[in-house]
Amino acid sequence: MQVRSRAAGRSNLFRTRAIQVEVAGAGIRTRSTIRPNAPFPEVVAMSPRRIAAFAALLALPCPALAQQAADSAERAEPGPAGVRAVTGVRLAGASPVIDGRLDDEAWAAAEPATGFVQMRPAPGKAATERTEARVVYGDDAVYVAMRMYDSAPDSVAAQLARRDASGVYSDWAHVLIDSYNDRRTGFRFSVNPRGVKKDVLHYDDTSEDVNWDAVWEVGTRVDSLGWTAEFRIPLSQLRYSGSADGERVWGVNFAREIARRGEWAWWSPVLPSVAGMVSQAGELHGLRGIRTVRRLEVLPYSVASVTRAPGDAANPFYSRNDPGVNAGVDVRYGLTSNLTLSATLNPDFGQVEADPAQFNLSAYESYFSEKRPFFMEGSNIFSFGVGTDDNSGEALFYSRRIGRVPQRRVNPGDGWLVAPDATTILGAAKVTGKTAGGWTLGLLDAVTGEESARLAARGGATTAEAVEPLTNYLVGSLSRDFRRGGSAIGMMATATNRNLDGRDEFAFLRSSAYSAGVRGRHRFASNTWEANGYLAGSHIRGSEESILRVQQSSAHYFQRPDADHLEVDPTRTSLTGAVASVWVGKNGGSKLRGGFGGHLRTPGLELNDLGFMGEADQVQAFASWRYEQFEPQGIFRNWSLGLNPFSMWTTGGERIYTQLGHWANFQLKNFWGGGWWTGRRFDALSNGSLRGGPAIVRPGGQRFNVWVNSDSRKPVRGSVSFWSGYENDGGGWDYGVGPSVSYRPSSQLNVSVGPSFNRNHSTWQYVAQRGPAEDRRYVLSQMDQTTVSLSTRLNYTISPTLSLELYAQPFVSAGTYERFMEVQDPRASRFRDRFHVLGADEIRFNEEKGVFEVNRTGGEKPDYAFSKPDFNFKQLRSNAVVRWEYRPGSTLFVVWSQGRTDYLQDGSFGFGRDFGRLMGLDNDYSVPSTNVLMVKFSYWLNL
Repeated sequence: MQVRSRAAGRSNLFRTRAIQVEVAGAGIRTRSTIRPNAPFPEVVAMSPRRIAAFAALLALPCPALAQQAADSAERAEPGPAGVRAVTGVRLAGASPVIDGRLDDEAWAAAEPATGFVQMRPAPGKAATERTEARVVYGDDAVYVAMRMYDSAPDSVAAQLARRDASGVYSDWAHVLIDSYNDRRTGFRFSVNPRGVKKDVLHYDDTSEDVNWDAVWEVGTRVDSLGWTAEFRIPLSQLRYSGSADGERVWGVNFAREIARRGEWAWWSPVLPSVAGMVSQAGELHGLRGIRTVRRLEVLPYSVASVTRAPGDAANPFYSRNDPGVNAGVDVRYGLTSNLTLSATLNPDFGQVEADPAQFNLSAYESYFSEKRPFFMEGSNIFSFGVGTDDNSGEALFYSRRIGRVPQRRVNPGDGWLVAPDATTILGAAKVTGKTAGGWTLGLLDAVTGEESARLAARGGATTAEAVEPLTNYLVGSLSRDFRRGGSAIGMMATATNRNLDGRDEFAFLRSSAYSAGVRGRHRFASNTWEANGYLAGSHIRGSEESILRVQQSSAHYFQRPDADHLEVDPTRTSLTGAVASVWVGKNGGSKLRGGFGGHLRTPGLELNDLGFMGEADQVQAFASWRYEQFEPQGIFRNWSLGLNPFSMWTTGGERIYTQLGHWANFQLKNFWGGGWWTGRRFDALSNGSLRGGPAIVRPGGQRFNVWVNSDSRKPVRGSVSFWSGYENDGGGWDYGVGPSVSYRPSSQLNVSVGPSFNRNHSTWQYVAQRGPAEDRRYVLSQMDQTTVSLSTRLNYTISPTLSLELYAQPFVSAGTYERFMEVQDPRASRFRDRFHVLGADEIRFNEEKGVFEVNRTGGEKPDYAFSKPDFNFKQLRSNAVVRWEYRPGSTLFVVWSQGRTDYLQDGSFGFGRDFGRLMGLDNDYSVPSTNVLMVKFSYWLNL
């Protein structure tokens, strides 16, 4: 064994101006710094045996280190009621250099927070590796140093990825700051050993927003002891309240992930048996003299683009290469230390990835998540969900209504038309934050301009037709927490006002729409049971035409002939409705969790002007219970089982849905996982399948989904999901499979491929309705549909600030209709008694007109006709994005995108033929493409 000592200079440990001891022998090399608590001569006088014993203690194997970590918790000062606390130290000299070398003078004065505890895989047990975190602060920033010791430093996982990337196989270090100290809101700053950054806003204690971005610095290093992370978090990026005089107390927590073990450990224990996450944080003491930081951030941008698209040379609007130049600016101004004004003029969203392709055969609008940065940031403050399904997107505020596709359609006849695909946002501004009194507030206002389509007749003049009016959108939110986050009450209101000026072309639009709601939450004293609920209302105004259109829309269907509780009023110029919900559940304590609740929507509820909703007129009762095994047990790392019954009626008492569901999830100790979901649906009425017609019996049936995924730590990872369902009466069925494979050949490159195949055999697919209300005919059909898609992604990361992303999704869906039938007794108990199948002598296809003609009365002319419903829809969406954050907060985007779309009234599906046409590989028939090349440059100014 060799023992050497020297005066400490730049080292990989916390700098102490002391003696650095290096011990090497028996295949172990370790370094330690002896603190200058004892006089320097006394340290030198230590015998080699004492030095070797001290160094050997630092080199203890993992179990001993784990015990040491658990025993060293006294370095984290206990706060009130057993809450862990750590003291931040004000800088007395130079600020730390953010390079990952923890040898700066500042760190020597700060005591470490140690004793990390696992959240998984063994909740409550000491972390398997030792971790230390220290905090110092200055007038403009908080600094955090983290040392992640590792007994196998060569095994530290460190993959490169772009900022905020998900699914990255890597070790991570996390700093969570609850600067409001409300135990519900946390700003998380995360980094991996390669310097890849991620910032997340935690809100409502359990939810998170990965779209929140801050401007901060971090440095990392990997060494013989593990790795280090050194954070500089500007106060301008945090939000805090309280007086600058005296001491502030913030919530704080530190975490570490060890990828190869699937381990996540926190300094202040975050246990799955306890409800919440931010509320389990510790406390940061010692913050004195932190005053309001002046915050003015300006982000101007400029965009240059060129679009190349196919077209008709005779079209006066057509240009094969269409150049474009644009500019705008985003501004953030700190009104106070905890209130921020954000504004945008002429925002550009050209770098945003396109929505996934889909072909919607239902009567209901598809929901797409928000991807535009201005609206994503702070979206939690404007969140007021009204759906019982977390994935439904139903809410009082749906930001994609702002800048939506113009709602009026115009017909150019045999001429040409050019129309905008989005409404221009002239400007938008919002104020968000939290007052010193504990009120969280948000106010957003946006104005979209009037849009017009240009038309040109053959050989005639060019004209313009308005397709969207000037519109103002306003959203306000206010909430407050009580009992240190244990209870909360909030309210929200929205307003949409359109400048219609009595114009006939916009008579179908509502002139104004308003909604308002109040909600509350209360955790009981045990902090394991919680009750929450809300009550909201809507009110719309407009012309008789616009309100009639709402009454007859798919969300309402007031015209249903068998609904005694509904009635169409063509003279109405306003409509009012309400929604209410309540839930009582158990979120912590034992491993049995769950609860029960109810939900009500009156028939007149209408939120789709600035919100999102599917159907009104509902009364729901539901429950959900699950048993969760958090700790490893047998072959499992963890597992859970759940049960969720659900039933729904109209407000007129018609039962329209009843289902009993069961699910399971598990992860094995070899990191493979999987689960299943199965649901037994019972016969019930469907009040929307005939699209304004009478309710019809929906046959009961069974649905299930099974999924399996491989070890995510491996370079090649895979998963597969299989789903299927069938109806007990009528013979309808569907099935699908969605495998996915991801390959990580290096720390910089990741390739994933996710094909999807689905077959659907519907025996009563809606086709059309014809005839007057007193003799309405409802036509349905058997439909066979095949849908195939292939989502492909390639991510190549050159550095944490420079990356290339490629994305492509070819999508084909084709459906064939046959065996047409009319509804004759929609509530008959047997499937075959509900319909009359049209025979060969009653229906024929008119080749000349391209329509089906039905004649059941024997007259010379057909009773009615409808278009051929067969379809073959193809779409390709692809893009390549180079993203370079050339300085903090400033980004250069180079984006190329290509789109191809084709629709035919041909229900046949041929994999090779359809994908060959879509990808341009068929010389005889190729779907034309639109290509866009865009360069966007933004520059962040902190004034």
